Amino acid sequence: MSEPSPSTAQAAASSRAIGKWVAILFICSAAFTVTDLSYGSRLVRFGRELLMQRVTAGHYEILSPKGALTPAAMAEFAAKREPLFATLNKKLGNAGSNARIRIVFDPRLPPSPSTDLSQPTYSVDGTTIRTRLNGTNLRLPEAADAGALLYPSWGTPGNEQIARWIANWLVGDWRGSEIGMAAAQVEQRLGHKNVESLLVDPGAEIASPDDRTLLGAAWISESAEFGGTAAVRKLYSAKMLHPNVAAVAKALGTTPIELDRKWQLWIFAYLAGMPAAPSDSAMPMNMPMAQ
Repeated sequence: MSEPSPSTAQAAASSRAIGKWVAILFICSAAFTVTDLSYGSRLVRFGRELLMQRVTAGHYEILSPKGALTPAAMAEFAAKREPLFATLNKKLGNAGSNARIRIVFDPRLPPSPSTDLSQPTYSVDGTTIRTRLNGTNLRLPEAADAGALLYPSWGTPGNEQIARWIANWLVGDWRGSEIGMAAAQVEQRLGHKNVESLLVDPGAEIASPDDRTLLGAAWISESAEFGGTAAVRKLYSAKMLHPNVAAVAKALGTTPIELDRKWQLWIFAYLAGMPAAPSDSAMPMNMPMAQ
């Protein structure tokens, strides 16, 4: 059998090389297509946000799709946020003075899963906050700013759920009410929930995500009252894939029993100062204290 000519061999090699590049391009194209279908892709998100209009003012950088908001509205939102930044930063010992919070308003984010539909959803990634844009109404919970400011002040959180509770604690109130009193109203309605229920809710006892966040923030308030800011920082930094009583007790250098004892003492003190509840949801004062 005759050997193929050099030109034929080169053509075959070139054809195979082209075929490999076509295959690579096809795989890349398919990957980008799949990525585009998933809004959470960092690559697609980066490209989308790169094309957004942005306004920088003080400690804030505001982004939104072009034409969705006016620069004046974005600048006004940033200016109104400055007093909140100052208050939160002071509570953190001015550790975040040089930080800049980046807020991305995007109509393509999914609707809020919260039971309180008046509150937009948001996520915190370092000092970047992403929240859903509904029309031209710029609204964002103060806890979002707190979560973003905790990052440059205390570093990367060990668990997202605990970090969100701490952010709400740092704000200092719950939608206009003192955290302890607001949490006592939930306990009065649901009955007492121990620390395990707050962290894991194994029996699905707390149906509302908002109730669970409030009770979690109240528990952080209790931890701060008994152990100071140092205790809260330990909870913030503790690496926990899934929060649980054993991991939390270890982080605080205490026991699960002691965790529940302090939480009961703290929340029951608030319950004792509240008006009597209806008979069908009476305060659980006959519940035995942890020994």
